[in-house]
Amino acid sequence: RKHTMIMGREYSSLVDGMDEISSHGMSSTADQDGVVATFFNSLKRNIRIFHIHPTTGQQLQISQSIPPGRSGRILVNPRDVLIAYDGHGVAVKKFLVR
Repeated sequence: RKHTMIMGREYSSLVDGMDEISSHGMSSTADQDGVVATFFNSLKRNIRIFHIHPTTGQQLQISQSIPPGRSGRILVNPRDVLIAYDGHGVAVKKFLVR
């Protein structure tokens, strides 16, 4: 697995594009298929991370609620598209895992 850190600034604006989560240059362990993404919530409200299915567009919640000032770690795969929502269901930021 590879590990990458996603800092709170990623959540500072509404979804207007897609940021990339890159595993390039990160240290790896035995399993090379997944990427451990760490999301840090710098907002003043909870966030949740969802995976968007590449064919159907269906969204599946893949994180627990991440409170303000806390982080959550999620195992994802290259080419996954993720979206962060606040506690009111407002899309905050969209990510592409590279």
